[in-house]
Amino acid sequence: MATLYLTQQYSTVTQEGEALKIQLAHDKERKRPGEVSRVPLNKVEQVMVFGNITLTTPALHTLMERRIPVHYLTERGRSFGSLTADFGKNSGVRLAQYALFNQYERRFAAARACIEGKLSNTRTLLLRYARDRADNPQLRTAADQVRACQRDLSRLVPPATPDPADRMHGFGPLLGLEGSASSAYFGVFGSLLKGNWPFPGRVKRPPTDPVNAMLSFGYTLLTNQMVSLLHAVGLDPGLGVLHQPGFGKPALALDLIEAFRPIIVDSVVITLINTGQISQTDLSEELGAYRLSDGARRTFLEKYEARLNEQVQHPRFGYTVSYRRCMELQARLFAKHAQGEIPHYEPFLVR
Repeated sequence: MATLYLTQQYSTVTQEGEALKIQLAHDKERKRPGEVSRVPLNKVEQVMVFGNITLTTPALHTLMERRIPVHYLTERGRSFGSLTADFGKNSGVRLAQYALFNQYERRFAAARACIEGKLSNTRTLLLRYARDRADNPQLRTAADQVRACQRDLSRLVPPATPDPADRMHGFGPLLGLEGSASSAYFGVFGSLLKGNWPFPGRVKRPPTDPVNAMLSFGYTLLTNQMVSLLHAVGLDPGLGVLHQPGFGKPALALDLIEAFRPIIVDSVVITLINTGQISQTDLSEELGAYRLSDGARRTFLEKYEARLNEQVQHPRFGYTVSYRRCMELQARLFAKHAQGEIPHYEPFLVR
């Protein structure tokens, strides 16, 4: 187990020796104490807490001592924030990260690489489905549109002197190409799904349909996963190269997950829908936003974890690793680039 997901409301988590003891809430119907389970600490890399769940102070102290981050989310999956140990002793990597942010050309190149990773993997996903669905030429058309954005992206160069009045800080052309590619991709995303699933395009806050609700939930999980990895490497998740910094915003985590969104979260959502593991009745609407039922959320988490643990050949190093490990390697590659050990940041690309 890499991630411990705590989803059962009103549970209590305490420390018991070298394990976390999880006491479920009192079973009122059967008039007996809730079930108890134990998870060895050496099997936990991070903890996700959904909703009203109590972790005792000794349990939190133990998790911090072992540098195991705890992410707090609402029951629906919206992130509140993370509790992590200190950054550690490697302050040099953070100084290099801050210096990279202020070196405009290097920052522009790293931001462009993040977008290139997203566009390349998005196009790969579209082409995979286009090969199996010859009756849907829109998929290949969308893939061609993404490819055109990639070509334009490769020709972009940063302005010699950014306009101080430009609120996009010279990144407008990058973000414009990302937006065009995303529009083409999500414009056909609904046709990848079996059944009558409404999908009006990407809607974020709040997600107004079941598909967007699952996408947002998955992206939140992916972001928190990267936050944990960045802390482990010694990087500051709050200062990125593409996303602008903001109060409580994990900008660097958002940058580095761009390449993983289509191949992990989008792939999980498509699979769950097309295999019938989640149906529209598993999501309910409250105040215009959709949420997963408890059972569907557990199904989603199981599939998400399975995808993270799936083995692939790393495109840069050539050996077989899990997607989870690939995410960690990207964090380490970014750190090496920031410190000047490698000349360019290379995104994770699938074939």
